[in-house]
Amino acid sequence: MRGHARTAAIAATLSGAAALGYESTFLRRLSVVVGGSAVASSLTLAAFMLGLGVGGALAGRARVDRPGRTYGLLELGACAWALAFPYLLAVCPRELAALLVVPAAVLLGATWPVLVRGLDARGAVSVYGANTTGAVLGVLLTTFVTLPSLGVRGAELVCVGLGVTAASIGLLDEGWPVLGPPGPSERPSRLAVVVAAVTGFVSLGLEVVWMRLASVALGSTVQTLGLVLAVFLAALAAGTWLGRRGPALQVAAWGTCALGLAALVGALVFPLVPYGVAVAYDRLGPEGLWVAHMALAVLWMGGAPLASGLAFAGLLRWTAERTTVGEAASWLYAANTAGSTAGALMAGLVLLPELEPRGTVVLLAGLAVAAGTALLVGAGEGRRAWVPAAALVVLAVSVPRWDARLYAVGVHLAISDFARRDVASVRAYAEEGWDLVSYDHGLTGAVAVGRSRKDGNVWLSINGKFDASTGDDMPTQVLSGVLPVSTARDPARVAVVGLASGVTAGAVLRSARVRELHVFELEPAVVRASHAFDHVNGRPLDDPRTTLVVDDARAALARGGLPYDVIVSEPSNPWITGVSSLFTQEYWETARSRLSDDGVFCQWVQLYGLGPNAFRGLVRTFVHVFGDVWLYETIEGSDVLLLTAPPPPDAPLRPRLDPDGVRRLAGVGWLNTDDHPRIEWEAPRWLHYATAAMNRELIEEAAR
Repeated sequence: MRGHARTAAIAATLSGAAALGYESTFLRRLSVVVGGSAVASSLTLAAFMLGLGVGGALAGRARVDRPGRTYGLLELGACAWALAFPYLLAVCPRELAALLVVPAAVLLGATWPVLVRGLDARGAVSVYGANTTGAVLGVLLTTFVTLPSLGVRGAELVCVGLGVTAASIGLLDEGWPVLGPPGPSERPSRLAVVVAAVTGFVSLGLEVVWMRLASVALGSTVQTLGLVLAVFLAALAAGTWLGRRGPALQVAAWGTCALGLAALVGALVFPLVPYGVAVAYDRLGPEGLWVAHMALAVLWMGGAPLASGLAFAGLLRWTAERTTVGEAASWLYAANTAGSTAGALMAGLVLLPELEPRGTVVLLAGLAVAAGTALLVGAGEGRRAWVPAAALVVLAVSVPRWDARLYAVGVHLAISDFARRDVASVRAYAEEGWDLVSYDHGLTGAVAVGRSRKDGNVWLSINGKFDASTGDDMPTQVLSGVLPVSTARDPARVAVVGLASGVTAGAVLRSARVRELHVFELEPAVVRASHAFDHVNGRPLDDPRTTLVVDDARAALARGGLPYDVIVSEPSNPWITGVSSLFTQEYWETARSRLSDDGVFCQWVQLYGLGPNAFRGLVRTFVHVFGDVWLYETIEGSDVLLLTAPPPPDAPLRPRLDPDGVRRLAGVGWLNTDDHPRIEWEAPRWLHYATAAMNRELIEEAAR
């Protein structure tokens, strides 16, 4: 039995790594098809997780005489689906695309309950821990190795290789048990099933909260979010391994209570994260921030997933005492996954926007402690149930209100500009010289509006990244609208990608030749925040020519429709995961297909926080799609616009580079594509370096 348990654990580790890789690549492919809106992203993730739960439930009820062979066939089925996924996606109706993740998820969800057939409860817990450990390796492998070096398809093939290796273990290992018909057993306790669902709901709800907090405190880069997810899964795996020993019901009860209490402790620690970033930068420099991000994530969130792993291990062992291990694994896995699905949806779409982080964490913590207390009563420890309840009250009262000022100004992005990196400097940067006008926890990010007390400059930030203002950004915001409209022969129908302050949309509408304007904005909170700029933007949303489309711009453009005479693409920075898909060859090809025969496309590109190689790669990709391109420098050493038509004689700004100069700037090399989104991985490394001067030098050389 021990040898079989080790074999099953090895297979589970490989399977976990492959499964997280599949999930990452599936969701990445789907995001460019169904869009990156909060609803689309949440429903896609929910479909995958629901498939896992369905697979677990079916595996528990199915007759499995040869678990090794069945497991191997399940893994091979998932491998085959991963290989076929991009081809299926190409022919699937857009409205049904998210459902394509379900078959693979069902197959993967069935693997763990099948793997543990023939094992005792401790062996089953060990296999679950191994599977979660594999998931950690899968996150790190895809985030830092396969996706950046091999691209999406290459990452899928590596995952398929892992899956085939795992399948071969089940198919070829002769030591796998052959089982007879299952004996009679009772159903798992309803309380155990309910608590498993609650722990899933709380854990995934907390994961959503933590991902949002990581975005506002550490940055929305693919590396940071990958590290945070890896910490979550590693702590979950550690808790599972620890939960193999001790009285099962007590481990489950106290683990569930600890899940809620640890979440509140994390909420107490989190306000210290911006100061931790400052100290880490001072000691380690920009190259050491990845290590600091992981350490900070362990401090504020590590305790809760650790407790969640303990709780699940205890529940499985307790349930296996009254039923078979396979049936216990199936019921609890299905319940836990169903709860996880609901928790991810509720936290992202309802709880965070309505209750904000503090209220969301307190609510989730209360649910966990209530479930754990019910288990304590069931374990005959009702007299001690007051302990976690009292601790819950004390910690909940102690959790501070959300300090919006600390996160609205992006300490994690500005820290390289600080003369001193101590607590006083961070606090002064966050509090002095400005007033917070609004702060909104939107569906996809936290949107803030502030106003300078010195000069009245109004600015807008998303997750701490400044995206618009009435000060230094005005030339770019205005010219992004005026230049392409003045360049187009007949700009009757215009699209603007990204509302932000609304100044660009207002600049478009200054022309009487514009008869229709579509403004695409992903985040509803940005729409609300844009009204803080009504005194400078001309109130474009009130203009009868304007249609506001709250949706993913790329997905909306891909759905087709009447052509546009002008498209202005002015999203946030390409280093932000999600936004990066609006700087790829395929996005620009989609936009080009939506232009009229003599239509004009205008693309904003930054010079700061973008390495020279990445800057040239973006320009090169744009030229590859559009051919002749003119480059305008709207703010010296900061912003440029790329236009696809020559300037008229009365243009408000002369181009810095003509098509020949732009080609010299672009050079020869790689392209930024959906399959190889190099900018998304490369750009974050340059955030704390002065790249604007380097990129401007490239422009000057190309102009000679």
